[in-house]
Amino acid sequence: MDYLDVDVAYFLGLLVARGTITEEGGVKRITIEFPFRNLYVEGINKSFVQKDQIILSLQDTIRRISELTDAHISQNTTENSVFLTIETLKNTMFWRNVKTLMQGKTSYYEFSVPREIYKAHDNIKVEFMRGYADVAGYARASNRDQRGRHRLYLDILNANWHLPIQLCHLLQDYLGVPTMTITYGHPNLRDPQGKDYKSGNHNAWAREHQYKTYCEYFLKIGFYMKHKQEILEELADYNIKNFGNLKPVFCSPPKSIKGKKKRFRHPEVQSNKLPKEIRGKQYRSYWQICADLGCPRYQRFLEKQKKLG
Repeated sequence: MDYLDVDVAYFLGLLVARGTITEEGGVKRITIEFPFRNLYVEGINKSFVQKDQIILSLQDTIRRISELTDAHISQNTTENSVFLTIETLKNTMFWRNVKTLMQGKTSYYEFSVPREIYKAHDNIKVEFMRGYADVAGYARASNRDQRGRHRLYLDILNANWHLPIQLCHLLQDYLGVPTMTITYGHPNLRDPQGKDYKSGNHNAWAREHQYKTYCEYFLKIGFYMKHKQEILEELADYNIKNFGNLKPVFCSPPKSIKGKKKRFRHPEVQSNKLPKEIRGKQYRSYWQICADLGCPRYQRFLEKQKKLG
């Protein structure tokens, strides 16, 4: 554990969120993408041009990475992303440690939360989550719920089905951040009445998964990206003033499922894009998917039931 400090933990968060590891022709390369779908990110009164703010904040990120490795670091900007590329010809200790912590996996399509993160001190866990959020976390006024309470989203690539549960486990069970919901890129959740399917858009459901919590709960994690932090604080302050009397509710499956309306039996539940554990099953709530994918909280419920039985 000596090689896992706050800087390494932060870097691992960046990597798990949108990173790739490659080795070709003797060149060892790590690339991290910082995406921005919209030109602006907006809070209640604040608004920022995302690309400009990401580039500004990345100067500190580059400095931190430079102190970890003597590799060459370059920056490239496209229409919707900023990329950091770390290259070296040396088989450095940093390179070997990263490969070990990632368990031989090479892409955010398959990365997991490193096991060492769960075992580390809370400051290490926070740094990991802050790295993840700097890349794939979003606080914006448009994320509010039906009551007007503002939410924080963490995006996870659709192909990586187990990562949402791992992030939820780390946030809820180790850092005390309540989970509101996880919106999976699943046919039953993204296209519950089959409107997209019936219109011929059969794969519209296969979008990114989104972990959701309320902004005030995420303050204990926060961002190093300055514009994201300012928006988070503004929205959290609004929530505290308008919803501060509400007690935090942690996800504890199994939970009741609202609504008795008959749902469309979506043919795409047979898709090969779904993991084997949930393929072919129809779902009415996110926690049912979590349960079948190994949610630790649901596993504890099952163990308790066995003891009672």
